[in-house]
Amino acid sequence: MGTVTIVVVGIWNGLLFGALGALIVWRERLFEWVTGADLGGRYEWDADSDEQWFAFLAEHPELR
Repeated sequence: MGTVTIVVVGIWNGLLFGALGALIVWRERLFEWVTGADLGGRYEWDADSDEQWFAFLAEHPELR
């Protein structure tokens, strides 16, 4: 292998290990963001959609 290849592979591995380290450190915040579990910070339009969905389900009980 050439020197350039070794340097590129080393940089790539460094980036991968850095991303893995960041994932481990911030995993709780990341999972909350991915799953939407932090309902306290929901936008107003998003909170209103629940009411619209419940109203739709009330009109169509066969979907429950």
